[in-house]
Amino acid sequence: MPAISMTTRARDEAQDAVARVYFPHRLAVLEEGAGFAMSLSAVTLGSVSAGLLAYSGEVSLETGELETGYEVNVPLDGDLRTWTGHADVCASPQVAAVYRPDGRTRLHGWAGGGRLFGLKIERDALESALEELSDRPVRAVVPLEPRLDLRSAAGRQWWALASSLVALVEDPDGPLSSPMVTRPLARSVLVSLLHAVDHPYRDAMAVRPAAPRSSTVREAVALLEAEPATPWTVADLARRVGVGTRALQDGFARHVGVTPTAYLRQVRLRCAHADLVAADPARTSVTEVAARWGFTHTGRFAGEYRRRYGCAPSATLRGS
Repeated sequence: MPAISMTTRARDEAQDAVARVYFPHRLAVLEEGAGFAMSLSAVTLGSVSAGLLAYSGEVSLETGELETGYEVNVPLDGDLRTWTGHADVCASPQVAAVYRPDGRTRLHGWAGGGRLFGLKIERDALESALEELSDRPVRAVVPLEPRLDLRSAAGRQWWALASSLVALVEDPDGPLSSPMVTRPLARSVLVSLLHAVDHPYRDAMAVRPAAPRSSTVREAVALLEAEPATPWTVADLARRVGVGTRALQDGFARHVGVTPTAYLRQVRLRCAHADLVAADPARTSVTEVAARWGFTHTGRFAGEYRRRYGCAPSATLRGS
């Protein structure tokens, strides 16, 4: 997982670093008194880049058309006055600004310092995901609504997921850094954004597809059983068995009784149990085994484990 963490007082270096993570732009410093500084921490998860950007004082950034990606900006402190290419938005911790590839943008903020969470999604990735979710071709820029109210039900749910990326940026070597976590997490943030933000494909996304045959679901189950360490997303699994994402989810609900993600979690819990049984407690910890199988919250892992096996994972590790 590529990651960057830097602080600089050189304006050219700051402009170049932010452009590498996000988009080429022109930086103007509007508050000269205290001296200039920029801090950037960011991670790249395939087609998604997430970062925390801060300036020491008031600045403005102007871009040409973004062309290659979509962007979502959420100030963690203060306000950001921005032109998204299609609307004026005052972004804040309660309102996200959403940008499309087909407009010039302008950002004006950081008068009181503070950090901005910036999420860049490659254009091909977002539009391919929308094709899967809507079962319709997407041949042009998706006209996403330029504002997302993070106080709305959909906005709160999206921000709860996206906030995990904030934690990952702050600690790129922590438990969230496992590929079994990062790839599905990035996909979930992308897909949930398409459910949270208004756009013309929302009605098509709500149409229920035909459920696949039971043999197709059995094939998907066999793949999860055979390859539990693969960082599966539902879209990956659906492509492997030749159906749409929503069709596979409906097939699992009908024939398995749980979602593909929940079934994979059950398989990985069995794998973690087997590792704990075989492990040397002097050399291995419960946290290490849990992280190996994509369980990033040790307390939740312990709860699931106790419900399934009737004891704490630490008891299994000790052989008691």
